[in-house]
Amino acid sequence: MTTVWILARRELRALFDHPTGYILLVVFLAVNDFLFFRQAYLTGTASLRPMLDLLPWIFLFFIPAVTMRAIAEDTRSGTLEVVLAQPVTEVELLAGKYVGQLIFIWLALALTMPVAFGLSLGADLQVGVMVAQYVGAALLAAGLAAVGLWASSTTANQITAFIVGVAVMFALILVGANPLITGLPPGLSAIIANLSVLPHFENIARGVIDLRDAVYFVALAGVFLGLAHLAIMGRKLSAHRDTRRRLRLGTVLIAIILILVNLFGRHIGGRLDLTPGKAYTLSGASKALLAGLDDLVTIKLFVSQRLPPEIAIVKRDIGDLLADVRSAGGGNVRVVELDPAGDSEVETEARSLGIPPVQFNVIGEAELQVQEGYLGIAVQYADGSETIPFVQRTEDLEYRLVSFIRSLTRTDRPVVGFVEPPVDARGPAFTWRTLRQELEQNYEVRTLSASDSGDIADDVSLLVLAGTQPFLDTLQQERFKAFLRRGGGALVMARGMALDPQGFMASARPVSWNAVLQPYGVSIRPDLVYDLASNEMVSMQVPMGRVLRSYPFWLRALSTQATPVNQDLEAILLPWASSIDTTGAAPGTVAPLFTSSRAGGVEGGRAFVAPQRDYPTDSLSPRLVAALVNPLAADSVGEYRGRVVLVGNEEFASDRYAGNSPTGLVFALNAVDWLAQDDALIQIRSKNRRPPPLVFESGTTRDFVKYGNVAGMPILLILVASARLWRRRVRTRETYRSPKGAGSP
Repeated sequence: MTTVWILARRELRALFDHPTGYILLVVFLAVNDFLFFRQAYLTGTASLRPMLDLLPWIFLFFIPAVTMRAIAEDTRSGTLEVVLAQPVTEVELLAGKYVGQLIFIWLALALTMPVAFGLSLGADLQVGVMVAQYVGAALLAAGLAAVGLWASSTTANQITAFIVGVAVMFALILVGANPLITGLPPGLSAIIANLSVLPHFENIARGVIDLRDAVYFVALAGVFLGLAHLAIMGRKLSAHRDTRRRLRLGTVLIAIILILVNLFGRHIGGRLDLTPGKAYTLSGASKALLAGLDDLVTIKLFVSQRLPPEIAIVKRDIGDLLADVRSAGGGNVRVVELDPAGDSEVETEARSLGIPPVQFNVIGEAELQVQEGYLGIAVQYADGSETIPFVQRTEDLEYRLVSFIRSLTRTDRPVVGFVEPPVDARGPAFTWRTLRQELEQNYEVRTLSASDSGDIADDVSLLVLAGTQPFLDTLQQERFKAFLRRGGGALVMARGMALDPQGFMASARPVSWNAVLQPYGVSIRPDLVYDLASNEMVSMQVPMGRVLRSYPFWLRALSTQATPVNQDLEAILLPWASSIDTTGAAPGTVAPLFTSSRAGGVEGGRAFVAPQRDYPTDSLSPRLVAALVNPLAADSVGEYRGRVVLVGNEEFASDRYAGNSPTGLVFALNAVDWLAQDDALIQIRSKNRRPPPLVFESGTTRDFVKYGNVAGMPILLILVASARLWRRRVRTRETYRSPKGAGSP
């Protein structure tokens, strides 16, 4: 190991004693940081994913540029024979060069860490996810560095080594693409797709270090280091000697073994989930529910053997989740995998359960082809069944499966009363069908009218009050107050301003629910909240086309994460939200849920809501836009005992926004569970796989983070390089002086 380390240090010195190494680092940092901030600031999320998505493509040129001279230059200059004439073996030489080159590449990765530190000024970073992402980047570098070293060992020309390295790495990145595997047998196409670099790297980049992905990169490095060793030994041994033939055979066998280990490593278990709340690991609530089953639940996965690579990644996640569900259920959960494409009876069963084949557009060798396949799940218990016709993503799959199982095995279902304003009062765009459908998985949902004056049925546990009613008379108000007095809960979603989209104006309107909430001391104010720092982007028409522009009235409300309702949520979209007044509430009864940032302001009366307007910057402060009220938390409980969740916006959970901003729907469902005092699914549903929003307190901080990385880090590196190279140049010009005391005898 001492020899290997000496050789590694020699490689590092060779890179840092010449301008080439510094030029490579400066170019890598400048390109990486520029492309990252261009994307990260556009999405407004504190995540390294924009950098990681581009990293394999930057490595495609950076790593061959680093490694192209490692062995090729020594071969051209004749240094390789001189080194091997010393007490250094070929294995030690190869290992030393590989370690030295890899440390240099890892150093380049380490120089991107100021990006993460800069993001921390605008968000609470998901440290575990970023640790996993850097581990994945390090493994990717380890695998590709071996490819570059092998390319350098095959030739004495550095340019040729660079071109060969780029070509092989490009093939490894694209090997699983549809155009390359279209027309191949399903089994062979799956094997080839598994050899691609991108799926393994993307799996780690999400925050989960899977042993299967680590095995892939270790095997990749092992294969190409073995080939590099064969190339070096090939120059030493005669082509006609048995020793060279045995070496070639041994290298091929080792490469085959490593490839087989990678392919069959798909069945290796073990992963380290570093995401917040272990988003990719079965939650404790799921395990408890599955462990309590008293009869057999069957989960049938209808999946085609041949699927596009991007869908095959989803299939792998599904398999991992179903294995965890089966393990947690003991003997009461059975998982069956079926392929309808090869069995007509299975195909008939899939269609009868509501799982049809789905068509994929696949780019073939010369044309766009249509490929048909299955990827659906059916959950069966006794005579009942629930179905997911096609699994497009796995973010909410645990919740959906456990929710199905709970719904099928549950004997009692709480009743939720859903109160909507009349159609003419809410407009045709305001519907809550998606919210109702989600609630119907675990509740009996009844439609109630606000205009009725009779008592609300005793079996109704809670109310969802969506939107603002035009008017509530005294009897109607008393009807809802009586419900809250007896302990019923209410989710109130309303806004204190009416919008006129055609005129880009908003005007104050009375919120009928404020009279019902008056005993709690809370109300929705007749204003609109804007946030100059935490907001969403909207598309605007300009003379040259369309551009994205920040829209402060589309508030990206920040979560306090202080209650079970919002503890796993970072932010939600609240378009045109009103603030909430809690000044009259009893101490200890109100818990803030979502607020604006410190750059939040309000406008009342009549407000101009066009995106291109100017916004007042005086009196900016956090504005409360969602809160929960629990009267039982007060020192002395009054007449009203029902829980309330109050949101100054009704659109966030409507059909118009539920698809594009699913966290709002999650928040509404969590609120209903909390109001029904049924918290079993909150922990599962709220698993947050989205990065936190990026909200800087000022534009100065935002620009400092961006330009400090894009320009500051490369300039600092240039200054360090200039100082070191100047010092080295001065030392090389010094006159040689014998050590003190040395001389002829």
